[in-house]
Amino acid sequence: MATRRTFSGGNLRTRRKAAGIYQGTLADKLGVALCSVSNWETGRCQPKPETLLDLADVLGCKVGDLFEVVAE
Repeated sequence: MATRRTFSGGNLRTRRKAAGIYQGTLADKLGVALCSVSNWETGRCQPKPETLLDLADVLGCKVGDLFEVVAE
């Protein structure tokens, strides 16, 4: 069975909460709308690749920590 790594809104939510950061605060730090952060966390859309680097920096994690392995 093949696997791939995909962005995980759940991982983002978990990292954000562990860092004690509200969605609005994260949005402000990234220069995006609050609804963008909400949409990323619920899986409605994914952040742009360049935003992933900023997300990891703000949350103090690696970009790979924001992904999960899924079976295809």
